[in-house]
Amino acid sequence: MADRMRVAVLGMAHDHLWTNLRQLEAVDGAELVAGADYDEALRAKFVADTGCATVFDDYDALLDDIEPDAVFVFSATAEHADIVELCAPRGIDVMVEKPMAATLEQADRMLVAARTHGSCLMVNWPTAWSRSWRTAKRLADEGAIGDVWQILWRGGHCGPDELGCSEHFCGFLFDPELNGAGAFNDYGGYGSSLCVWFLGSPQSVVGVAGRLLKRHLPVDDNGMMVLRYPKAMCRLEMTWTEAVAYRPAHDLVIYGTDGTLIAGDTDVEFFGRDKKEGVTVAFDDLPAGEKDGPTHFIESIRAGTEPRGLTNADLSRDAQEVMEAGFLSAVNGMTVSLPVEHHLFRG
Repeated sequence: MADRMRVAVLGMAHDHLWTNLRQLEAVDGAELVAGADYDEALRAKFVADTGCATVFDDYDALLDDIEPDAVFVFSATAEHADIVELCAPRGIDVMVEKPMAATLEQADRMLVAARTHGSCLMVNWPTAWSRSWRTAKRLADEGAIGDVWQILWRGGHCGPDELGCSEHFCGFLFDPELNGAGAFNDYGGYGSSLCVWFLGSPQSVVGVAGRLLKRHLPVDDNGMMVLRYPKAMCRLEMTWTEAVAYRPAHDLVIYGTDGTLIAGDTDVEFFGRDKKEGVTVAFDDLPAGEKDGPTHFIESIRAGTEPRGLTNADLSRDAQEVMEAGFLSAVNGMTVSLPVEHHLFRG
């Protein structure tokens, strides 16, 4: 492998791209070499923001001409599988922005391609770099609250358009094919990956979703899922209709047999049988090489190791399965048992 990691961008519609490109600048031994998108305005923004003038309007052309070592994928979610299938046979490692895919079938295609060709595949969940979540996970793993029996989590805001997301980002978030759903997929993946991280895959999922307020959208604006485990449950809420975004705060709550953890914006609160008034726990520092997506992606490639925690492709695939089960439940009004394997059979 070359001393410098040559990184290209395939797809620029996801607004999280620009933060990740700034983070890439700080990664020692990594170099941004090119970018591709079908949209001329996004290519112009890429050049203006990064100073990298090598841009293409075709993904294959970039891969053939530039031959990068690795790529960032910030396209519409439903394009992730196609792009991984372009890159993996060329021996190119791939980081896709969350969620992994729009459907479970697409997520499985991504895993098959990466495993067949030995490529590194990482899913960049912004929550993977949450010191709050990391601290709560450490405390739970150490047995601070006993056995976890319930997780409560809410994600969302007033809606991508009202929040100020770009027209390109909203363009695929509001498309049921390109995003897989609306708020249900935008935020359901955060909660699903959280539950799989703490408890593994559930036995079954019940999901509900609807377009409650935003009648101008062709997708859902609210959803919920309940995940059932042998000795635990998780309740997840997804919304695009809060009148005042993030109020009350969307704190993660974890109930255990011996206590409760509340992971907030500034600290983690621990309540135990002998600490009923609560104790404030300062955030842990993030481990070396895990401060952000680009850092961990490049570090994983150089070390020849699988991305860890929430960014692991197998964990993200299992989270996609939870989302798929929740979607099927919302559509059919039934509890859906895991594993979900309908996509393996076509006739």
